[in-house]
Amino acid sequence: MELTWLGTAGFIAKTKDAEIAFDPFLSRGAGKPSPLTANSFQNTRVIFVGHGHFDHAFDIPQIAAKSDLQVFAPGLTGQILKLRGLSTAQLSIATNQEILFKPMKVRAFRSSHVQFDLPLVLSTAKRCGVAGCLHIAKLGISYPKGLVQSYLFEASGKKFLFLSSAGCTDAELREYRKLEIDFLLAPLQGHSQIQKIAARQTMVIQPKVVIPHHYDDFYPPMSQDISVDTFQEDLKFEGFKGDLIKLPMFHAAQI
Repeated sequence: MELTWLGTAGFIAKTKDAEIAFDPFLSRGAGKPSPLTANSFQNTRVIFVGHGHFDHAFDIPQIAAKSDLQVFAPGLTGQILKLRGLSTAQLSIATNQEILFKPMKVRAFRSSHVQFDLPLVLSTAKRCGVAGCLHIAKLGISYPKGLVQSYLFEASGKKFLFLSSAGCTDAELREYRKLEIDFLLAPLQGHSQIQKIAARQTMVIQPKVVIPHHYDDFYPPMSQDISVDTFQEDLKFEGFKGDLIKLPMFHAAQI
């Protein structure tokens, strides 16, 4: 299988039979520009949305307008995307009651967003200043989080679990462990101790491989780079025996 990290929480997963995407965010502000455009998804059959924050959902109506792909999104996020121009015919509500995309056995799981902690909020406010904070508040109102979902998909006989945020409950993590995950796509954003949070979650899920994402400085000055090396050290401290793969941004990798 070919996996491309799009920066932020975005991925394209491609097999010989199908291509799907998760949370593609291309409008990266002053961050490293994406070489992808809305036209880069002509072969994508389905986009799966983890939650409604702007860095997960903003570009999806423009991407969908370029082809006949389908979009699966949680309830409120789907309604926001429709208000932003997504065709009703292209939208389906992602539920955990059925297989959403049979060629890759995609399933949705109800999840939660990591809680922003005070040190992170204060450091972000300091970087952004008054004008930046007002801009963030506007984005938050325009793109509310809504229901958060994770997605499980299968390719090349392997199970991949995509987490759009690191707010999983203990019960949710235990359910993922029962699924015997091969590759965990783990987000590193949203908390000043996010590496420790992600390391502990990885230890509960016990994947064979963890692939970090959302650690890039995708929308400065609101965002910042998150150290994957620290995450790897925390995994070692927790006793993780699996592997960590750091994907190159914007370049396809064989998994």
